[in-house]
Amino acid sequence: MSDRHLHFKIRQEEGSFWATVDEYPGVLATGDDLEELRASLEEGIQMMKAAPGEALPQIRLSPLKLESSETPASAELLPA
Repeated sequence: MSDRHLHFKIRQEEGSFWATVDEYPGVLATGDDLEELRASLEEGIQMMKAAPGEALPQIRLSPLKLESSETPASAELLPA
């Protein structure tokens, strides 16, 4: 498995999405649609990867790929 390949648990409830990241415990993201959820995931991962007192690292996720209504999803970290 590539260290750039991430796994998410995504749920859709009441018209919005929320997700956790298997590789970054503690990241919880929300969004009204998948694009907003992806942006929230990027921000959460940036915060987890940041060293204390340093600027947030630049990261970018590929589009999320859902496999069913409640399933793990995946994306790759892309060069910033």
